[in-house]
Amino acid sequence: MQRTRPVGLIVAVACSVLLGLAFIVFAAVSAAAGHGVFSIQIGVLLAAYGLILIGAAVGLWLLRRWARGPVAAFALMAGFGFGEYLLDQPWLWLLVLLCLGAVVGAALPSTTRALKERVRPADRPPQRA
Repeated sequence: MQRTRPVGLIVAVACSVLLGLAFIVFAAVSAAAGHGVFSIQIGVLLAAYGLILIGAAVGLWLLRRWARGPVAAFALMAGFGFGEYLLDQPWLWLLVLLCLGAVVGAALPSTTRALKERVRPADRPPQRA
């Protein structure tokens, strides 16, 4: 099993965790906005989105192959969403860059190699850590 993780994987994990935390902050702001049940429902949805991103980032850190898809998909969706408001809110460039870091880091060949090395063929005995 690989001990060191490639830089792309580390960047993807870090960007995904930061995005997840940003969504949790957005959830708290939305729930506290005082617009009644609607704000709370939007807050719950944003918190769930953030928690899924963080969970997928943890899976990617643990070199789980399934985690790369959610990291890339959720970061792409968030990036397009943030991109819609760039002219009105220039600070969203930071979040768009985090989205790009997550997607590119997850898609790099070094990340793919690290995820494939963790999986062993059925005809090979498990390696000792």
